[in-house]
Amino acid sequence: MATLRLSALRKTYPNGFTALHGADLEIADGELIVVVGPSGCGKSTLLRMLAGLESISDGELVIDDRRVNELEPAQRDVAMVFQNYALYPHMSVADNMGYALKNRRVPKAERRRKVEETARLIGLEDLLDRRPKQLSGGQRQRVAMGRAIVREPRVFLFDEPLSNLDAKLRVQMRLEIRRLQKRLGVTAVYVTHDQVEAMTLADRLVVMNGGRIEQVGTPMHLYERPASRFVAGFIGSPAMNVLDARLEGDSLTLPCGTRLASPVPSPGEAKTVCLGIRPEHLSVVPEGDAIDGDLSVRVELVEPLGADTLVHARLEGQDDPVVARVDGIRAVAEGDSLALRPDAGRLHLFDPETGQRLDPLEPECQHSTFPA
Repeated sequence: MATLRLSALRKTYPNGFTALHGADLEIADGELIVVVGPSGCGKSTLLRMLAGLESISDGELVIDDRRVNELEPAQRDVAMVFQNYALYPHMSVADNMGYALKNRRVPKAERRRKVEETARLIGLEDLLDRRPKQLSGGQRQRVAMGRAIVREPRVFLFDEPLSNLDAKLRVQMRLEIRRLQKRLGVTAVYVTHDQVEAMTLADRLVVMNGGRIEQVGTPMHLYERPASRFVAGFIGSPAMNVLDARLEGDSLTLPCGTRLASPVPSPGEAKTVCLGIRPEHLSVVPEGDAIDGDLSVRVELVEPLGADTLVHARLEGQDDPVVARVDGIRAVAEGDSLALRPDAGRLHLFDPETGQRLDPLEPECQHSTFPA
């Protein structure tokens, strides 16, 4: 299909506001890249620049070795699936899907054949004569996807396409998008604010913050080795616990007095650090089996989720409660005193001022790298 290369891509508006600060990224042929981040981080601006809907202030955008900065959207051979479907209400499903082909003056018989083939691919063959108002949200989203597929573009762009759907349908549709993308072998860039959606869809994730790319890598690499405190808090649900700690030598000391072995020895004098522990890497210690390094907490809130239970507990010296994900059959009640044992091999240290990870990342987790 296509490769993309973004080199120092920048977007500054006439009022002086910079929405994108020099983004660098390479996307392989047939790869599904998911761009994720909070509202206002620049992810939708980036997508619109790829589509040609926003001008590029500086830098270079290359699709298949061809610079496309100045090309109009129609000349870039990309297709975009929008959040609000953007269907023509007065047209049938078939006419909506075939509209771009009609504009290209594709013969009617050929247009009908391509629309019917695409409809069978996405399960719309019985709905071609209906109007959008007669369809469910999931069916409308399929029509929007079909309209993109039928064009056979080099690149698919998805702008939060599932945000208007209910939770059950979102799960179904993201699986459908992943299946279709792999079946078609198409290069795709998918924007979302939902990190669960991002983790399940992506070949690689691009995490954005404040108009900058924080980290690029496979979902599990970003989960296991976040480059910054921001990435650590954004990837994973519930978010990573971040505790104040004092690093001295190869030991970490928490405000409550608990001492832990540090994954990163201090190269010099003692320093304050942020210690990250994911909820799933804290386990409840059976009564009477607590050892040095376990966290003594008091339970404030219990969230039963079925297979799992989220335990929110207070740890002395920490402003925010500690969250632990424990087995759903374990009996835990508000007010209980517990000992939580951190997984010593799954600790993360961050600089409290810069937010950057204190130990070096493997090459795959660096910016703008291809998956192994």
